[in-house]
Amino acid sequence: MKYKRLWPRYLADMNEMKTKHPATWQALADGNVSVTKSEIPFVSVGADHACEHLNRMMKVHSGLLKISNNPNARQRFFLAAPEMSCLSAEFRGQFGTQVNKPEIHHDVQPCAVKQEHQAVEKIRTTILSHGNPFAAEDGQLYNFITHAYIPHEFVPQILNVDDTGQKLYKDYNADRINGDTSLWAPVKKLNNKMYTSGSKKQTVNIRDETVDLKETKNLYGRLMVLTRSNRDIDQKDAIGNYEFTLTPRALFAPDGSMLPCTDKSKLIHNLKKLTNMEERCEQTETPTVIDSPKIAVVDRMVLVQMTTSKTGTFSTVKDVAQSFNEKLTSLTSGFDEVILVFDTYKSDSLKEKTRERRRQGKVPIQYQIADDTNIKHIPLTRFLAHEKTKTDLTDYLARTSLAFNKHSSQVVITSASGHTRSNRNLHFDDNNHEEADTLMICLAAEASQRCPGAELVFFTPDTDVLVLAVAHYEKLCKKTSISMVSGMVDIEPIWTALGKEKAQALPIFHAFTGADNLGKFSGIGKTKWFEQYLKADVDLPRALMKLPLDGDLIQEVKDELAKFVCSRYCPKGVCITSIPDLRWYLFCTQLAESNKLPPTLGALEEHIKRVRLQSRVWCQATVMQQQPLDPLKFGYYKVASGQMFPVTTNTLPAPQAIIELVRCKCNTNCSTQRCSCRKNNLSCTELCLCDTECENDEDCNVENDSDGDEDNDM
Repeated sequence: MKYKRLWPRYLADMNEMKTKHPATWQALADGNVSVTKSEIPFVSVGADHACEHLNRMMKVHSGLLKISNNPNARQRFFLAAPEMSCLSAEFRGQFGTQVNKPEIHHDVQPCAVKQEHQAVEKIRTTILSHGNPFAAEDGQLYNFITHAYIPHEFVPQILNVDDTGQKLYKDYNADRINGDTSLWAPVKKLNNKMYTSGSKKQTVNIRDETVDLKETKNLYGRLMVLTRSNRDIDQKDAIGNYEFTLTPRALFAPDGSMLPCTDKSKLIHNLKKLTNMEERCEQTETPTVIDSPKIAVVDRMVLVQMTTSKTGTFSTVKDVAQSFNEKLTSLTSGFDEVILVFDTYKSDSLKEKTRERRRQGKVPIQYQIADDTNIKHIPLTRFLAHEKTKTDLTDYLARTSLAFNKHSSQVVITSASGHTRSNRNLHFDDNNHEEADTLMICLAAEASQRCPGAELVFFTPDTDVLVLAVAHYEKLCKKTSISMVSGMVDIEPIWTALGKEKAQALPIFHAFTGADNLGKFSGIGKTKWFEQYLKADVDLPRALMKLPLDGDLIQEVKDELAKFVCSRYCPKGVCITSIPDLRWYLFCTQLAESNKLPPTLGALEEHIKRVRLQSRVWCQATVMQQQPLDPLKFGYYKVASGQMFPVTTNTLPAPQAIIELVRCKCNTNCSTQRCSCRKNNLSCTELCLCDTECENDEDCNVENDSDGDEDNDM
């Protein structure tokens, strides 16, 4: 493609060759396109190559170094240089200094043939070291060195590159030779997507805080103008029920994304602190029943973090699987049964936005999962960025774990991609769980039914699993604990301290106050919310338990949740249970900004819908086939590309009168019905573009009303 810019010159020269250089034209027509300089077969060279040989003959000692500007000197030299070269060759031949000429082509000499065979063998060994591409059953196109799959939309461009080139050549001739386009017009380069295009960073322009501030300033400015006029605008109602920003800043960032929940792990410490578990562990140890079986429920993330803690430790995927199973054996030594649980990765998952944020704008690359896939120089974050790669890897690790423990004395159960298998003759129904958190609780509940007196231990770093274990404790073994980074956490003391109703509503409280897929409230962390949750009466957990159920929520439930939000936002000593009243109070007394005010009822209602969606999944954690709610009916909408985004609010950012503010642009005194304000029975305001002699402003209307009153008195 780099020579494409020379096509006009080449085509022009070829078109004029028959008339300007008839001898050359005839030679090419006769097939004389090569020059033979030796009797050795297969050594003929092209005409351009032969010209280079002649140039090299002239570049001898005292020969041609630079081109002279004197045309006569150049002519004499080009005539004399070949003769001088011939005389030099004959002189060397007379005195025996002539180098012996080879009798065969230099590329078929023994040393050259040996080098060629060695090079071919090296290439073959390199290809086979990464797997035989011709023996692969997968029909997808991939790079056999990196095992990176090519995105489907780029495959036709790569396979049809020759046809594309021919089409471009024909189009070029049609447009520039036979068409009206100039030969010297710029040629646009075709950007073919190749193997290295997949990891290119994409830049997306989004609204920033500056834009959001301008929009807010504009809406508030209109509000202030209208409240000064005689138009029917209730400022208290406007502040209490409208955000005056395009996105509710109590729950969303200016670009419309949910505020990330970064402190949910603090809930672990709050729950431990609730029961003084740390002091208990130091003072006394719970006696262990020797005869009771021990069951370990392992989150695959624990083993992945232990296995891949150092980049470059493993050369292939097979090495990762070997280390993975060794870590599993070491972690669960002493247990009679091991349940290994993997996530299920879905393309239309609501978690996609969270995963996309972790990728930091980089397009993921799909890699082939095979024993010989080389990952030594691939960072773990990039290798596991694509959802299909993670799906294939989880299935691969699940299979290898069962094969590794085929003759083990332990009962090993693995669950991945909806299928649960074992190294024993155990049957499990398929499941539709997407999260490993809920699937761990589901399989733990099933194991608790088989062995009710067993000791059950979860191995996971996730806060969500602890919350779910507390909520579903009645369906688990009595002696259930979780091994986390901060140590062992027993479930029974937490259940007892919270009480049955608050313990069962704990996952819904967790979703309402901040989780991965639900964002959080601006400026309020988990600790503050948990303190308020402990102070709440029994009406709050009962209202929360209504959220996962089918049907519409009754108004009493919405009022109870709004009351809970107000209790957290209210200053000390203030008790306001209405969100509009609280927003107006904070706006007047503290001049609070939009991100420090509680969300409006419209924004809170959409948040409650998303909480219902998540709490439905968490409350059905103990069943194999969950019945999730439809995201499009519970706080989400889908765009043309198929992605789903949260609905920020169901109300306008400001009252309709402010958004569609009527203002005239009269060049006169606004005394006729041409004035849009007068036509709508409105007074002109400072935002109107009429002149200073306006007869429809507030002062003029007041004078007219006064005159009318005097006339009536007469």
